[in-house]
Amino acid sequence: MKKYKEFLQKIMRENSLRSLPQIYHHVRNIPYGSTGNRDPKAVYTSNVGSCSGKHILLRDFLREAGYQAEIITMFTYFNESTPVHGSFPEELKTIATRERVPDFHHYVRVLEQGAWLNLDATWHDGLARYDFKVNHDWSGSNHTALASVAEREYPATENIIDLKADLVSSLPQDQRDLRAKYFRLVTEWIATYAS
Repeated sequence: MKKYKEFLQKIMRENSLRSLPQIYHHVRNIPYGSTGNRDPKAVYTSNVGSCSGKHILLRDFLREAGYQAEIITMFTYFNESTPVHGSFPEELKTIATRERVPDFHHYVRVLEQGAWLNLDATWHDGLARYDFKVNHDWSGSNHTALASVAEREYPATENIIDLKADLVSSLPQDQRDLRAKYFRLVTEWIATYAS
């Protein structure tokens, strides 16, 4: 834990991350990729991460800067809030437009000047031209747009990695397979068109 804390402090110092918007945008601009690795240190060093790893990293940076921050988990049909682009491969286009892809998405809730703000750092700037909700102009005084619409939310918990694994494993096998295929195809498309 001490080494991780030193890792966070070093990054914050080297990148002059002091304000809420600076920290948020630094994490948000890590390219999105569903690699299966939710470890925040690995997300930073590999410069790619999904909502889980990016939001754990964001929460931890914010806490290191003195903010109260927690991660909220929601159940959602993720594809229903994601734009469909003409450059999508046919299989991805079909899933995105004809299926309901279940997911357990995360975002950060941070206390700023007495109010809790919802921060979603899922999408990086390379996705702006495809109409993804990248939040590139967020200034720190209000909620960001969330990458997906919640069907329901779960209480904040510290161990997001285990919670996510448990929730995903609770889905029927065909839904787990659909989810895995969708996020693999989205990650491949992003790596090709918006990295």
